[in-house]
Amino acid sequence: MNKSTWTNQVLPRMAIRMGLSPESINRHPESEALWKSGRFPKDPTILQTDFKTIVEYYKNNAPEIPITQKNAVKIGLALKQFTAKPSRFRRNVGAVNMVRIDEKRQQIFHSDGLNQYLDVIDSKGKWVESLKVGNVPVGFKENEEEFFLTMIGNFSPSDIPRGELVLVRQENGQFIKSKTLLSEIPRPTHTNIADLNSDGQKDLIVSMYGNNIGRLSWFEKKPNGQFNEHIILPRSGTLSTAIHDFNGDGNPDIAALIAQEMEAMYLFLNDGKGKFEPRLIFQEHPLMGHSSFELTDFNMDGQPDFVVTNGDNGEYPSPQKYYHGIRVYLNQGNTKFKKAVSIPLNGAFRALARDYDNDGDTDIAAISYFPDYKTSPRESFVYFENENGQFKANTFRTCISGRWLTMDAGDIDGDGDIDLALGNYAYGPNKAIHVPSFLMNMWEQSGPPVMILYNNLHQHKIKQQQ
Repeated sequence: MNKSTWTNQVLPRMAIRMGLSPESINRHPESEALWKSGRFPKDPTILQTDFKTIVEYYKNNAPEIPITQKNAVKIGLALKQFTAKPSRFRRNVGAVNMVRIDEKRQQIFHSDGLNQYLDVIDSKGKWVESLKVGNVPVGFKENEEEFFLTMIGNFSPSDIPRGELVLVRQENGQFIKSKTLLSEIPRPTHTNIADLNSDGQKDLIVSMYGNNIGRLSWFEKKPNGQFNEHIILPRSGTLSTAIHDFNGDGNPDIAALIAQEMEAMYLFLNDGKGKFEPRLIFQEHPLMGHSSFELTDFNMDGQPDFVVTNGDNGEYPSPQKYYHGIRVYLNQGNTKFKKAVSIPLNGAFRALARDYDNDGDTDIAAISYFPDYKTSPRESFVYFENENGQFKANTFRTCISGRWLTMDAGDIDGDGDIDLALGNYAYGPNKAIHVPSFLMNMWEQSGPPVMILYNNLHQHKIKQQQ
């Protein structure tokens, strides 16, 4: 990072966490919660003279201009694989924290975080129905005819626990909130479902990202329908989880990507009774900014791999990070993974790896929530087409018509290929990066909540049948 970011942003925050500035905590509107977290010492943990030496080191050695991306991929505008069409339903400015393609119903579920709705649109982007949920939906998990809706409480960082997990059902053709399963939990971001203790009941695995206070827990479902919490990781920062039997013992294990100061991928190996052994897969430096991962067989060898993005740049005003991008960790067996692919992408926030063009290899669709709008706005969405292990990058011409926070892949129109849905959240941490005023005005006035990218692989067949 450059010198001004170190001296004006990072080091002052380090001083607070080293007990050198307790008055800063006292002035914070959530000071009571911050002190309770135990993350901020009231007494210094380092001598003031030693901290000044650290500050002087960065003043003397940090570059004036931040290091830029190396070997950045040139992004063209010749995207032929997909046709982009905005959703026709728009309540007001895009505030989509979650988007999910339902292939069975050929519908898209998406949130409206500002107005606290769960909205449903059809395969052509037309409104179907809306459910007022009274919170901010960020996760949507279907289990047979039930839907588990994860709601974060506060999209902006907070240690006030307002998160919820609610059960949504369809009755008489309409969605209703049928039951609140969990409430007052610290900013949950993701929920998974699995029988972790072999009792025949579906348990919940909830990533409570929090801020300074958070945890990763599994909630054991009892015969009476109640849930008992078991904490797996008593720290904030878990983004999401994936369930798979990683060590071949027949029990569902948990993979978890943890951000904040840990910036690590863990496996939690299950003994079949709900007891877990942690296994570190990788850990990066505290400024890595991990943002998402998915479990997929990238090299098609029958073993699940990790596709990981790091591009979170929203903590404070900060330059682009040269190490932001997409990384693929290939499964080596015996719970070992090796980094095999690294693609630079400023502000990378989500990457979905699929064989979109059906040519026998794995391509990547990616979004950036913190692109370099000054020099490379095309980073907002990029389709990386795999050509013999090299990736050719293209985007669509209206890629900056929204600020894409979330994305999902699936066959929305029933033609047999893989489409994409991008969710637009315009009001992000705008001070973190430079967002041109003309872009913000466009997002406010006409930016679509959802952009649907229809895969053209089978479109000609549909046209011939019509």
